[in-house]
Amino acid sequence: MHTPRARDEAADDKRSDTGWSRLAKGILCAALPALAVVQACNAEEHAAEPISEARQALTTVSFQQGASPSSSYSGSTDATIREASATTNYGNATTCEADGDDGGGSDKSCLLRWTISGIPAGSVVQSASITLQATNGSSNTYSLYELKRSWSEPSVTWDDATSSTAWATPGAKGASDRGSVLGSVSGSAGSKTIVLNAAGIALVQAWVDGTSNDGIVIASSSNTDGIDFASSEHGTVSYRPKLTITYGPPGGDPGGSTDPGLLVAFIGDQGNGSNADDVLNLIKDEGADATIHNGDFDYASNPTAWENRINGILGANYPYFAVIGNHDAAAWGGANGYASYIQARHARVPSMNCTGELGVKATCNFRGLFIVQSCIGTSELRSSCAANAADQVSFIQGSLAADSSIWSVCAWHKNQHDMQVGGKSNEVGWSAYTACMNAGAIVATGHEHSYARTLTLTDVGDAANGHGKTGAFDLVELGPSRNFVFVSGLGGVGIRSYNAASHDDDTWWASYYASNKWVKNGALMSGTADYGALFIRFNVDGDPKKAHAYFKDVNGRLADEFTIEVQ
Repeated sequence: MHTPRARDEAADDKRSDTGWSRLAKGILCAALPALAVVQACNAEEHAAEPISEARQALTTVSFQQGASPSSSYSGSTDATIREASATTNYGNATTCEADGDDGGGSDKSCLLRWTISGIPAGSVVQSASITLQATNGSSNTYSLYELKRSWSEPSVTWDDATSSTAWATPGAKGASDRGSVLGSVSGSAGSKTIVLNAAGIALVQAWVDGTSNDGIVIASSSNTDGIDFASSEHGTVSYRPKLTITYGPPGGDPGGSTDPGLLVAFIGDQGNGSNADDVLNLIKDEGADATIHNGDFDYASNPTAWENRINGILGANYPYFAVIGNHDAAAWGGANGYASYIQARHARVPSMNCTGELGVKATCNFRGLFIVQSCIGTSELRSSCAANAADQVSFIQGSLAADSSIWSVCAWHKNQHDMQVGGKSNEVGWSAYTACMNAGAIVATGHEHSYARTLTLTDVGDAANGHGKTGAFDLVELGPSRNFVFVSGLGGVGIRSYNAASHDDDTWWASYYASNKWVKNGALMSGTADYGALFIRFNVDGDPKKAHAYFKDVNGRLADEFTIEVQ
């Protein structure tokens, strides 16, 4: 059984298992080309952080006019098309603009395209992003769409794609003009990195494979606050549109594992006092590469103070994935709401790699860990977040089906009664749990102020048959129609009791940690709960399908320890 390092060892060993990211930052390896990194970096120096062959060979390349892959690159083209000037070409403008109403009731859209070269045939695209410099920000959100019709920068207009071909519908609005939504962009002026979703990655893969590359369009027909970007003609080279692609070798697995040794902390129900600080300091001391916070932040509807607490301990650029809880709904929106701070952090930390409505209906791929964020059950925000809400369940199912990562986590706040050991009622519905189980994804929750972890489950929702519980207490398995569920709700606001009347006949628990009872891997222990976090270290012992997990409290007690294996 893996034993996590003690707190007093953390400072010396902190982030010792950061895998490829640490290797890529090494002084020697940074000086070598990508192939040399794979072939020549000292294996003995990194013996404690094994790297799978597929992740060793990942390569990232950017395309930006006059800068990348080299200063001679000139394959970036863009243009604004304006409904109010339907036959005028703006291909030489220094800005590329989008608006649903330019003040006169007319739309504008921004067309972008990059010529891709130098990526070996058959390479497997792992991720892709677009970085734009917003010279005029917007409070509205604009979507990025696939363009399906060839267009010419010197001649494209609202009416025509080229000098000889019209759009199927003016403004490139026809079904044969544009396709899937690839991502979205919004916010104040400054640099914007848009991480493309699964459809976007598939489109970039098609470009790499030789399919016609017609680029993208940024558009909205309903927004009233326009957004402007620096174009490929802008005088400041670093402001010009940039496409970044990370790809693996031909024949590689598009669904790789996480970085070796990636350590992620899971908490919920935080509060705004010293106990919350103690848990954040524990996360810092353990050297967690990221934290997933499953709802109920400060219980004070004070987003600024909550943000300052995280920044003061973990840092402003720390990857902190926050999901809405019922106590967060009242202060969620607005210019200084929780959502605005979550979005700003994502903009500062591109490695978080999320798309969608962050904390509510979004997906993230953080260093190989696929995270589905959902508001399912949190109807305090809106009715489409209610229990068994079709919109959320469909989103969870579709997101998991479109991704092929080895490790996936479903993250939401609330529980079903059987999936916690306190007094919470059925607030989520079984549909979301079932969708995640079918995909072999971990279900991570908060809400109940205790810690609890199930055995491997194969029939979640069927209480009469123990939700299909199976296997050993200290080993859980993930795969088609098998996963496990945990509650990590000891983030600092309070500790609740184990409800014996409701749960003494439960047969599916491996471990739980409450104010009046502690069970660890099926054994009754002496002592009761304190605040803490669940930590999962993915891709361990040289096995990309293996993880070690432990719940550690602020006093250093290991309330739970177990292994996770993907089948």
